[in-house]
Amino acid sequence: MSDSNTQNNKKPVFRKRLPGGISAAVFENSHDGRTYRSINVQRSYRKNGKWHTMGMYLDHENIPFMIEVLQGTLRYLNEFPVGSHNDQVEQLDPAEDSVSTDVESAAA
Repeated sequence: MSDSNTQNNKKPVFRKRLPGGISAAVFENSHDGRTYRSINVQRSYRKNGKWHTMGMYLDHENIPFMIEVLQGTLRYLNEFPVGSHNDQVEQLDPAEDSVSTDVESAAA
């Protein structure tokens, strides 16, 4: 699909930058007469004197799930010190929908 190539040449309609080289950008794209948004989350870092970036694209509806998984990870890191080796795996029961999105709310 040519959207990803087009997206790389477009400027974001919104960008948020935080310390530590963390940033997010929102892009608007069109396909088959429909406009949609995608989000690029990146981390920039210096290694051996050169700047590098790692990132990923998300759809709007994925953001609440990404927030939840990062909050759970931060909670684990703060509760269990290095070396405690607690092999905790937290899974969401598919029957429970603890995360609602604006997309779902708008559809209702």
